[in-house]
Amino acid sequence: MAATVPYALRKQLEAADKCFADGNIKGGKMHADMAAALFSSAPEAQCAQAAFKVHAAAAAAATKDKTKTDHYAVLGVKLSATGKPDATTTDAVRKQHKALCSLLATAKDTSAAVGAAYKLVDEALSALTDIKKSDVMAPPPPSTYSYHHHHQQKQQVGRRKAKQRQEDQEFQARAATYQEEDDDYYGGRGGRRRGR
Repeated sequence: MAATVPYALRKQLEAADKCFADGNIKGGKMHADMAAALFSSAPEAQCAQAAFKVHAAAAAAATKDKTKTDHYAVLGVKLSATGKPDATTTDAVRKQHKALCSLLATAKDTSAAVGAAYKLVDEALSALTDIKKSDVMAPPPPSTYSYHHHHQQKQQVGRRKAKQRQEDQEFQARAATYQEEDDDYYGGRGGRRRGR
């Protein structure tokens, strides 16, 4: 977690991550909900809460039918009264996927639960896209935010940080060279010049 995260929030998020690692989605969701209630403006809390909502929906769908995942429930999209997708479901799926991805991207330090939630959300979109290509669902437009876009942004940030580190090292090397020249010129006596 980032150093600026309050202690109580950090503890709730750590407890949620521990529950996730132990396979206790219900307990993890409880801690994530508590973090979001206590720190409603903290992006880390909102991200954890969204991640555990996705996991809870996937777990609920898995307990009903062990062989099938309810991708609509994972995305949080409600179907029509008939239980079948209609033309408006396409837009709802796209909007919900985009909203979940942007919400899950707000965390500064992603946990295993957030990473797994990304995977579930992307799998749900791709499954719904594959199923409905000829019917209702069309592939999302290229501007739709996705995990791959997030990964590209992380790579760009990594490259910028590496460039900054290299520039810092070059600066430190130049500073050391100047210091050596200064020591040679002044004789290493704190700025007083010898001789002359």
